[in-house]
Amino acid sequence: MATPPLFATPTDNLFDFAWIPARGADTPASKAYESRLKEIADRAQSEDWSFESAQSSAQPYGILGNYLRYTFKRSFHEKKIEYGVDSAAAKVAAFNTGLFTPNYEAICAFFEANRDSSRQPWVLKDWVVDSDRRLGFFRAKPRPARYFDNPAELIYDPEWELIPNLDHILDDNVDRYPPDLRNSPHRRRMMLQGAVAEAGKRAQMNYKVAVPQFYFGHEGSEPGRIQLLLPLCFNEPSRADLALVVEREAGVYRAFTVLPLDRAYSNARLIAKPEADWLKADSETASWLEERGNKV
Repeated sequence: MATPPLFATPTDNLFDFAWIPARGADTPASKAYESRLKEIADRAQSEDWSFESAQSSAQPYGILGNYLRYTFKRSFHEKKIEYGVDSAAAKVAAFNTGLFTPNYEAICAFFEANRDSSRQPWVLKDWVVDSDRRLGFFRAKPRPARYFDNPAELIYDPEWELIPNLDHILDDNVDRYPPDLRNSPHRRRMMLQGAVAEAGKRAQMNYKVAVPQFYFGHEGSEPGRIQLLLPLCFNEPSRADLALVVEREAGVYRAFTVLPLDRAYSNARLIAKPEADWLKADSETASWLEERGNKV
C-alpha cells in the first residue's frame, strides 16, 4: 500500500475522508449520498438495500449506506485503502467495496484529491470495476475487507453451552421488545427464557440458524469483533421478533443483549448477505435505520 498523502489526515470515517457530491447538477445536496448509493446499487448484483417498510422513507438505501461506511472503516484499519498518482500526476485513492457486478467484477470506490481545501481531502469520482484502467494507477488493486481469521468463528458449536445474562438482556433496551412485553417484566422474563432456550436448540439442530455479524462497538468506537445472532421468537415460531447476540468466551456462548432485526441484518451484511430464513431485508421493523440513518 502506498503512503497516504501528507495533507490527508488519517480517518476511518468515510464522510471525513471524502466529499461525496451528487452526480447530476439537478440533484440537491441533501440527496447527494443517496444518488451515489443508487449508482452503485444499479451497478452491483441485485439486492434488497432497504427494508420493506422503509421503501418510500427518507432512507431508501439505508442498508447500503451503512454497509459502505463500515466497509471503508474496516478497510482503513486493515490498511487496505490504496493510494497512487494518475497519468496527470494527480493523487488518487481507492478501496474495494466488497460488491460485485452481475458478471462478478469487483467494484471499487475511486477518489481524486480534492482541490477545495475547505472540504475533505478526497472526492468520490466513480465506482470502478476490476477491468477499469484507473485501477492501474495503484501498485496493487484494492483488496476486500476481511472480518475473520478463523472460519470456525462463523459457525455455532453445538457442544458449547449458551449462557444468557438475563439481568442485562431483560432490563436494558426494553424499548426493543414487542409492545406487549415492555410493561410486564415478569412476562418478559418468562418469554425471554423460553425463547433463548429454543434459539439454542435450533442452532444445535442446524448451525446455519446462527448468523455471524461484525460488531464495531457503540457508535463504531471499537476495532470490531465477530458475534453470532440467534432468532428470538416470542409470538410465532416461524417469525423472529429480535436477534439474540452471543459471543464465544472460554468454551461457552454468552449472550448480553438483543437487537432489532434491521440492526442485526445491517451488522451481518458486512460479512455476507444473510441467507438464514429468519433474518431478511424484508423485516417489518426498520425503525433503527430510519431513526439513525447513516449514523450506525
